[in-house]
Amino acid sequence: MNNIQRMIERHGGFEAVKTDYLRLENPPFMRLVIEVIGGPYPNLAYEVSVAHYGEQNGDAMRDPEITFLVVPSAEGTTWTPLTFENSYLGAWQVVATVTPQGFVNVKDAAQLRDLTDFASQWDRNLKAQGFCKQE
Repeated sequence: MNNIQRMIERHGGFEAVKTDYLRLENPPFMRLVIEVIGGPYPNLAYEVSVAHYGEQNGDAMRDPEITFLVVPSAEGTTWTPLTFENSYLGAWQVVATVTPQGFVNVKDAAQLRDLTDFASQWDRNLKAQGFCKQE
């Protein structure tokens, strides 16, 4: 999630994005919205939502949205997927939850691996599609 991390850092870090979310327009792609939706936890982790938004019948539609627990450490920042949603398909998955201390509680290890792989590819695609230049 290096590219998303860079977008957040260029906009003042997690506390700044918690106050004022990122909304990046990059036609012909759906707008990209990055929001801090939780935290900081005692371990300085944040919950972050990354989503492409479209519209259908006046409703905001996620295609997709992935929420992450983002934990900074001396070795680097760890992004762990928690949920996946695709509004157009009616798909919703919870692969992990967060404890009050800011630690991950994995619900389904296989789904977590699959979602981690998908998120990594999505992060690379965002750069290839030019979203990193839209900052």
